[in-house]
Amino acid sequence: MEKEIKFKSLVDTIQGYESVAVAFSGGVDSTLLLHAALTALDSENVIVLRCLSELVSQRERNNANKVLNELGVTQKQKLEVELHPLIWPEFVANTPDRCYFCKKRMYQSFQRILERTGCTAVLDGSNVDDLKSQRPGFRAIHELGIQTPLLDAGLNKDEIRALAKFYSLSNHGKPSNSCLATRLPEGQEIKGAALSLVEKCEDFLLSRDFAGCRVRPGAGTKNVVLELAGNDVELLVTSPVRVEIMHFFQSLGFEKVLVDLQTRC
Repeated sequence: MEKEIKFKSLVDTIQGYESVAVAFSGGVDSTLLLHAALTALDSENVIVLRCLSELVSQRERNNANKVLNELGVTQKQKLEVELHPLIWPEFVANTPDRCYFCKKRMYQSFQRILERTGCTAVLDGSNVDDLKSQRPGFRAIHELGIQTPLLDAGLNKDEIRALAKFYSLSNHGKPSNSCLATRLPEGQEIKGAALSLVEKCEDFLLSRDFAGCRVRPGAGTKNVVLELAGNDVELLVTSPVRVEIMHFFQSLGFEKVLVDLQTRC
C-alpha cells in the first residue's frame, strides 16, 4: 500500500498547481508523472514538453509518440522544442559536466517558450534512485527551480514501475535508457557520425531481441563493448545469432566485439 499512498501524495501535489508542464522523454518515469498530472488536472491544464535533438534515436521518438497517443494527449497539448547540442562547444567537448550543460539549455528553452502560456510549474521525472549516483543534470534542474514531484513523493524506480503496471501504462517494463551521447567515452568529442553509428548498432541488436542493450565504441580503438540486459549475455553466447552479430559489427569497421559481463537490469 505504501506506493499507492505515495501516488496519492503525488497527485495531491500536482493538484496544487493551476497548470503544469511535464517534461516527457517517453521513459516510464515521465510517463507515470504525466499520467498523474492528467489524473490531477483537466487535460487543458497539462502541457507536454518534448525536446527533439540528434541525441534521441528515431526509435525512442516513435515509442514516445505511441505512449502519448495511448494517454490521449492532443497536438494542442504538446510543446516541442528543437535543440542542436552538436553546435554547443561545452557539450561536444564531452566533459563530466556534459549532461549539466545539456539539461540546463533544455530547461531554459522550455521556460522561455512557456512564458507566453502563463504556466510556471515545470515538472521533471527525477526519482529517489537518481540521488544514488552522480547526475550533473540534476544540478541544472535544481538551479532552474524545476519541480520533481516523483522525488518529493519518495517514489523509487521499482515503485514507479509497479504503479505504471497497475495503471496499465504500456511502457511499464521499458528498460532505462539515456541519450546516445552517453555511449561515448568522456573526453571523446561528440560528433553526429558517432551518434548515428551507435543508433544503427543498437537498432540492429534490438531487432534481434536484445532489449535494453547499449553499444559503446572504444575510444581510439576499433573495439566495441556491448552492454546487455538480464539473461541476454547467455543468449548471445549460446545462440547462432552471435555469428550474425559479429559479421554485422565487422562490416561497420569494428575488429573486436566485447561484452560487458556486468549485465544491466
